[in-house]
Amino acid sequence: MANEEEPQQKIIITDFSKIYEDMSPYYLKDTFSDVQIILSDKTIHAHKIVLAARCKYFESVLLQDLKQAEIALQNVPSKAFETILYYIYTGSVVIESEDANYIFDILQLAHEYSLETLEKSINEKMNSIVNLSNVCFFLNKANAYDMDELREICHAFIDEHVLQKLQYDFFDVLTQKSMVNMLTRDVEEIDIFNIAVNWCKHNEDVDNVVIECVRFPSLTRNEILTIVWPSKIVDEAKLLNALATIELHGTKETQRRFVKGKNIAAAGNNVKVISGLSPTMLFEETKTEGDGTYHNEDDKNGITVDLGQVKWFNYITMNITGNSWVGYRIKVSVDLQKWHNVLDYSMYWCKYNQNLYFEQQGARYIRIVLKDSKGRICKFQVYMSSDVPKIHNTIVYPSSNIITSENFILSSGQTSGSFTTYLYLNQPYMISRIKARLRFYKSISSIATSTDNMQWEEVEFPVDDNVLLCFNERIVTFIRVIGQLSPNKTNVHTQQFLDDFECF
Repeated sequence: MANEEEPQQKIIITDFSKIYEDMSPYYLKDTFSDVQIILSDKTIHAHKIVLAARCKYFESVLLQDLKQAEIALQNVPSKAFETILYYIYTGSVVIESEDANYIFDILQLAHEYSLETLEKSINEKMNSIVNLSNVCFFLNKANAYDMDELREICHAFIDEHVLQKLQYDFFDVLTQKSMVNMLTRDVEEIDIFNIAVNWCKHNEDVDNVVIECVRFPSLTRNEILTIVWPSKIVDEAKLLNALATIELHGTKETQRRFVKGKNIAAAGNNVKVISGLSPTMLFEETKTEGDGTYHNEDDKNGITVDLGQVKWFNYITMNITGNSWVGYRIKVSVDLQKWHNVLDYSMYWCKYNQNLYFEQQGARYIRIVLKDSKGRICKFQVYMSSDVPKIHNTIVYPSSNIITSENFILSSGQTSGSFTTYLYLNQPYMISRIKARLRFYKSISSIATSTDNMQWEEVEFPVDDNVLLCFNERIVTFIRVIGQLSPNKTNVHTQQFLDDFECF
């Protein structure tokens, strides 16, 4: 019998750390150079294999003619290009952050040459590079070259450092395209007008596109008559039409602008708590049960937040702590006089993470009135969300399983010979399906839902071990499961429900 051959062993050795170290000495050297890069003011020696291996742009150029010995680049600044080439040869780069033109030239070339890692790294550093002296320069460049990430960095800086102080003349150096994009920021309409007018005094407003950004029916009658009309920059017919609209329908508050995805109740942005106890804790992420902002039971002002000015929002998230589950109501107002009910969860038991969606509201003040003074609120945030789930009278239809470690508490115990398990959801949901496997039960006699832990509505439950229960949609804050545990089980643990129970 022939001996079986032993499998051949392979020895694998890698030394990636040496690659850049070995290539870097050939940067800008003519040794072994097989291609020249022609710039407007100089010629640079390079190596085709390095360019092609490290840069998709040069790989594409060189593949068009494998024998070409020159690559001509038009309108490319040599200093920035040499920095890009240094990155190609060495994998690293040092950028002088004081020179805005130089920084943008590198960013723009990284974008053009598809050097994605370099472009991403520079954008990540731009938050610390953008400042009052260069933000308009970078914003103009971002709009000229349609660089979305840089544009958003500039807009975020302007929101925080410029618009809050209303420096109208700050924007005089913006291009018309930058100005139009910038005028979608979250400030009062009269301030939008003043910024636009000041810009028009120093720039040509071709086709009136900047001044047309102002939504005149969103101004008040007094603002049009005392500020806009005397400026003589807007056609009188347009202003008469706006005044007629205001007389007929009132000022169009719903047309005010908003910024999506930004917490407009962030502490420090002229936001403050004007009623409620332990006010500073409202915006904090407390780790201690029972910490947070609250109000006395007889205080009708509840917890009131002043956003500093009228803002638009459709989503509030907050955390309820304390020794009990509580209901609450949320109201909003523009003047502290007239209040509009946004959400009423006073009849439900709520605790922990609250994710609250509703029709978009324009308001300066937000008031939370707790049904139980033992409740505490923290981690309060307000947004205009573009990702709004389906809702019915502010009750959310979950798009995925809500039985997660953050959304429920488990309670269980013996009841008349049966074992009963209760799931307390963090807030009310509109539920129509339950998927249950429940391997830890020997048999199930009942599954029911409730909104108050007193009145229960049964869900028909088949005998099958793994079932999807579908029923008419209903508001649910409690789920009760009654049955006999398996012989080897003495209790039901949270992780078992996470593994075997879904609700949506």
